[in-house]
Amino acid sequence: MRKSRFLYGVLLFIMFTAVSYAVTVYNEESQFSGLQFMKQIELQEKTKGDTLLLFSDIHISGTHSGNMYVIEGEISIDGIVNGDIYIYGGKIYIGETGIVNGKIRTLSSNVVYHQKAQVNGSIEPLMATLRIFIKQWDETLFYHYTDGIPYFIIQLARAVLQVIISLLFLSLSGRTVLLQGIVLINQTKDVLYLGTVIYLMGIALILLFTLSLVGFPFALLLIIVGLLFASLGITALSVVIGEWILERMAISQDVYIKFWIGIGILELIKNIPVVGGMSRVLIIPLLSLGMFAQVILNKLLNVPIAFIEETYENKFNPYYQAKLYETITRDLNRRGR
Repeated sequence: MRKSRFLYGVLLFIMFTAVSYAVTVYNEESQFSGLQFMKQIELQEKTKGDTLLLFSDIHISGTHSGNMYVIEGEISIDGIVNGDIYIYGGKIYIGETGIVNGKIRTLSSNVVYHQKAQVNGSIEPLMATLRIFIKQWDETLFYHYTDGIPYFIIQLARAVLQVIISLLFLSLSGRTVLLQGIVLINQTKDVLYLGTVIYLMGIALILLFTLSLVGFPFALLLIIVGLLFASLGITALSVVIGEWILERMAISQDVYIKFWIGIGILELIKNIPVVGGMSRVLIIPLLSLGMFAQVILNKLLNVPIAFIEETYENKFNPYYQAKLYETITRDLNRRGR
């Protein structure tokens, strides 16, 4: 009996020691990730996580594990950084005891390091700016603040939000949606050309504005406008895809039926690993900007759109259909008399 109690006591002691050690190790390496905006930060302990420093200065005297993305800020390293550093319009100082186990990529930035400092990676200019920009958004912002939420819930929320926005576009500006779809079909080359030019110019302006505190709100505004145009373009693409399918099936057409069929297909495409990423980042924004710009250009150049007006009035304008029905029935009643 005494032996069994003694063995139970030893077992509990080992378990308590293991749990205490695990808790101690976890607490020693605290989380440092997400967005840091206009802060003065001092890291003296063990930290981990990918972080985006926006107009912030940081001094690292401890150990940090994770990638760091810096926009218009300064990093002073007297400790250890286990990860890559991407910096836009900032400065990096690596002291005598500083160690960087990763790459340093710079854009309009300065890197100064002590002769005894260790940089176990290359120091090069930042070339793939768009890819890194998207990566820093996904890793340091989106995935950080949605940690713990199941992936399918996030995708479902995105799809529901897109459907709500698209239905608002259809109810408030159905004519614009129709015009974009017709322009995509009849002026495909012009749409692709304008979309490519505006897309590249927009990326350049966003990256340029993010390098200054004054221009950063304009960068956010451009991103929001781009997302709205992308949502409008998704609505137009959904209607075009749905119309194409219904015509092949010889089924009676309605704008909302077309939309539901098209949006379902687009959501399936978005969930394909490679194709979905390309469609979200490149294809849909490019087509959306091109369609909207071509509609405006047609109006400015007075391009004949009689067939567009007729198509819209006959298929998508309930008020016009009601007036047309009233006119026909009135004429029939007169003939009957």
